[in-house]
Amino acid sequence: MATAAAPTQLEAELYYLIARFLQSGPCKKSAQVLVEELEEHQLIPRRLDWQGKEHRRSFEDLVAVNAHIPPDYLLRICERLGPLLDKEIPQSVLGVQTLLGVGRQSLLRAAKDFRHTLWKGSAFAALHRGRPPELPVNYGKPPNVVHIISARQLTGCGRFSHLFPTSTYQHMKMHKRILGHLSSVYCIAFDRSGRRIFTGSDDCLVKIWATDDGRLLSTLRGHSAEISDMAVNYENTLLAAGSCDKVVRVWCLRTCAPVAVLQGHSASITSIQFSPARKGTTRYLTSTGADGTICFWQWHANTMKFKDRPVKFAERSRPGVQISCSSFSSGGMFIATGSTDHVIRIYYLGSESPEKMAELESHTDKVVAVQFCNNGDSLRFVSGSRDGTARIWHYHQQDWKSVVLDMATKMTGNNVASGEDKVTKLKVTMVAWDRYDATVITAVNNFLLKVWNSCTGQLLHSLSGHDDEVFVLEAHPFDQRIVLSAGHDGNIFVWDIDKGTKIRNYFNMIEGQGHGAVFDCKFSPDGQHFACTDSHGHLLLFGFGCNKYYEKIPDQMFFHTDYRPLIRDANNYVLDEQTQQAPHLMPPPFLVDVDGNPHPTRFQRLVPGRENCKDEQLIPQLGYVANGDGEVVEQVIGQQTNDQDESILDGMIRELQREQDLRLINEGETLPNPPLNRSHSVNGALRSPGLDVTSPPNVGLRRSGQIEGVRQMHHNAPRSQMATERDLMAWSRRVVVNELPPGISKVQEECRAAKGEIEINLYTVEKKRKPSHTLQRNDYQPGSGRSLRRNQRKRQHAYQTRSTIEHQQQGAAQSVRARADSDSSSEEDETVGTSDASMDDPVAAWQSESSSSDSSSDYSDWTADAGINLQPPKRQTRQAARKICSSSEDENMKGTKGLEPKRRKLKQPRKKKPSGLLSMEGEPSEEWLAPQWILDTIPRRSPFVPQMGDEIIYFRQGHEAYVRAVRKAKIYSINMQKQPWNKMELREQEFVKTVGIKYEVGPPTLCCLKLAFLDPITGKMTGESFSIKYHDMPDVIDFLVLHQFYNEAKERNWQIGDRFRSIIDDAWWFGTVESQQPFQAEYPDSSFQCYCVHWDNNERERMSPWDMEPIPEGTAYPEEVGAGVPVTPDELTALLYKPQEGEWGAHSRDEECERVIRGIEQLLSLGESLP
Repeated sequence: MATAAAPTQLEAELYYLIARFLQSGPCKKSAQVLVEELEEHQLIPRRLDWQGKEHRRSFEDLVAVNAHIPPDYLLRICERLGPLLDKEIPQSVLGVQTLLGVGRQSLLRAAKDFRHTLWKGSAFAALHRGRPPELPVNYGKPPNVVHIISARQLTGCGRFSHLFPTSTYQHMKMHKRILGHLSSVYCIAFDRSGRRIFTGSDDCLVKIWATDDGRLLSTLRGHSAEISDMAVNYENTLLAAGSCDKVVRVWCLRTCAPVAVLQGHSASITSIQFSPARKGTTRYLTSTGADGTICFWQWHANTMKFKDRPVKFAERSRPGVQISCSSFSSGGMFIATGSTDHVIRIYYLGSESPEKMAELESHTDKVVAVQFCNNGDSLRFVSGSRDGTARIWHYHQQDWKSVVLDMATKMTGNNVASGEDKVTKLKVTMVAWDRYDATVITAVNNFLLKVWNSCTGQLLHSLSGHDDEVFVLEAHPFDQRIVLSAGHDGNIFVWDIDKGTKIRNYFNMIEGQGHGAVFDCKFSPDGQHFACTDSHGHLLLFGFGCNKYYEKIPDQMFFHTDYRPLIRDANNYVLDEQTQQAPHLMPPPFLVDVDGNPHPTRFQRLVPGRENCKDEQLIPQLGYVANGDGEVVEQVIGQQTNDQDESILDGMIRELQREQDLRLINEGETLPNPPLNRSHSVNGALRSPGLDVTSPPNVGLRRSGQIEGVRQMHHNAPRSQMATERDLMAWSRRVVVNELPPGISKVQEECRAAKGEIEINLYTVEKKRKPSHTLQRNDYQPGSGRSLRRNQRKRQHAYQTRSTIEHQQQGAAQSVRARADSDSSSEEDETVGTSDASMDDPVAAWQSESSSSDSSSDYSDWTADAGINLQPPKRQTRQAARKICSSSEDENMKGTKGLEPKRRKLKQPRKKKPSGLLSMEGEPSEEWLAPQWILDTIPRRSPFVPQMGDEIIYFRQGHEAYVRAVRKAKIYSINMQKQPWNKMELREQEFVKTVGIKYEVGPPTLCCLKLAFLDPITGKMTGESFSIKYHDMPDVIDFLVLHQFYNEAKERNWQIGDRFRSIIDDAWWFGTVESQQPFQAEYPDSSFQCYCVHWDNNERERMSPWDMEPIPEGTAYPEEVGAGVPVTPDELTALLYKPQEGEWGAHSRDEECERVIRGIEQLLSLGESLP
């Protein structure tokens, strides 16, 4: 028998690894046999001595030499092979790890294995089950378009992905970047035809642009604060804009005339939505506000008249709640809203009037985005929250059920994507559906986009490329493969979400100013264009084809009337201050740049109404005037200040308009009657300009030079004559935005109506089914609050976005906080003070039916971690209690006698216990009184009563024991997901500082603490913090210990057999240390209850070192063994906290206390202090 060839070194090592792997598993007999055969056939690698001679060795010798090789080393190698090979040659199904794959799944695959034979033209004409064939995954480049079109001619059908491959989107380019606003532009929208673009900016203006050539067509003035959201109705006749001035303004798109000024909110508008639903001629516009309310404004489709009073829901589970986002279903029968109280609320419009149908409380942090699916065949929407999850909700069996999308999920089979671990706490910043609802896309604050299967919740792709947070996700209007994203890094990406690849990237680099953060982006309805807005006031236009039409417009486009001051009537309609005309009836303005300089003649003809003017009439003449310093400067004549009744510039504009009217009349055209304008005769009179003249906030760019700038043009603009009737008739002829053609409008309306009927049927069917479990909480309570328009964003740029400005202005505001039915994670919320005076008054907040608790401490600002303010709050003057209404009808009845009974009737059904806040005599019932541990005036070591600035040791074990005790006794509801150890990495004990204190009136009354981490070495705050709630409970050990007591206990270093004493119920009890061991094995280094002690009464217990005191010499023991000895006042004082040097300034604590007492006694001796 021939001897087997000697194995190579690699083969011998493989035998060894196989044997080691078998030894570590259940096949130990097989391993033993294999080892014997390896030694028998001499397959074990030989060793070499110093002379190079080979020597045989046993398997045990080989194991000893290779001690660094673990038994599962072979398995680890196999696990690493797949991901490494995927980088070079991706497998056909990503994430599948197998050693037995074939073809593109084989571990032996090579690049040549993926070359695919190009199909001939006839292959594309073949039909598989009546459909064109699907290309293989490894086909490579897109097929020849000639073959595809030829095949479609033969078969009559073709795949859209073949006709229009995603690579086509690489040909979309930026046509123009236009500077049209002086501040950040957060809002952009296309009209329903896609031919017009609307932008809403922080400079208080809404502008209308032409999509095809970028012309500035009109400016809509009226708002006095930043534009927060915009919406176009489905008939393409109305534009609604919400603002931080608490007002919703609606304009007619055809004439730009104001249609309605809707005033139903007491704080900033956060979102605006037109309902797709059709109920005869009745339509709805919804607005949500920072006051925690949602308003349903009813309007007539034919007359476009709005009802003055909305159907209003005040949603405030606690003061300060903000409704931040909303979304209608495709049929318009449902609308979902997201709030800062973590609750999603759903309203139903299928009945006679809107009604709330559900509250979903599954999220544990602010809900920042909600989006209904695009198709009406199912009731589904997705919500995104700052708790690091998104949820896909669907209505089933009378309940809204959800699939959780955890942002911490990573792609299997791949290494960690770039940026995956950039942040400690993941938050969802935006959500979106693809066009056919097959996938959901989420943007995460670690700059990644994640694509999920909308049915199973499986993570499909993780898209990286952004360098800052993404707040824009826009799906293509009809191509389900395409999604557009944009963020604060200035990048705009076009993604293929089917393949998980990037198609095209644009970077918004502004010459001389760095990059501009992109704040909003929208696709046109036909998918041929998309437009973006940025932080510098630009409009960016993208699309297919050439940009020759965009080359004919200037880079900066403003009207010289954009920033003129306005006067307002009693109903908030506006007139131009200089001309006393409604802005939409003013003659055509001049086109100027950002400095206020008029553009050349060829650009002036871009202004609607000035297309046919002569060259010499298009540009105002330049003259020379003397300023106050005696210098002669060049200035536009139309900007000169004079005492004439009509300026030269306005006179020229009026004369040009008159000539054009005469020319049109001579040509035989007739002028239609002007539309009625409410702003001319509202309540019969306008306010005096001197009393109510307003101008937009003076923010944005300021340029120096000969011309002050476009914003300053109104300072020198003279008052002109009123327009004549002919002027008004001529100007009213223009059509800024066309309505949809009747045929298209009718088809779309029928489609929306059909979707609405499907939604009603789905809701009705599911409502009849037996519920699978208890429904979500439905005992909602009305209220109001305040919020930021957009969620807080990380600011890394020189400019300030509105959210950061508001956060700086309001970050130190005090807000009354209430605890909802379930334990809230609001400890980490950056709550903002309410804007209405009623919420600044603690009495009014106490009476508010939506508040179940009150804040009894204003000694905390609950600011962000950076910049903790430990100063006492400013003293507030007492205000009279004001009754709070929960509907618009109640607000109109303020001051009437019938208000109080109505409020009480609303409150009664919301009582959760028979005993209310007040007893029959009007005094607080016993359960609402503050507990003794808060009222105690004698200083004690236990229970722990916090003070601002305390440096303490937090013990996680003790906090967990407290939570278990509360849940076991069912004292109040606690959600475990909101506890600090589930939100961040906490050690068994943490060195922290008290930076915020609030008390929530119960029952039970809770102490809410904000604790900032301290560096153990330097003692300085690290910038991170967390929040807790607790109250004193019998048989529950304090889990917060002053740092001073903790250090003293460590220095004692108790040993086994040491005698000690401890205070329990104001008496000394004596015992002996028996042993020292961790209270819980998972926390081996914790000092919490680490000593086992034997009391003199033969009881055994666990104790913490800071609860044990040494026994001084000469101490009197109790007469009876095991009894206690009363504690003397001097002993209690000796155990209290000892102030550190300099803690009370130059004097001692006792001296400062005496000084304060003397001052109080002196104040009480004054006459003003007498009752």
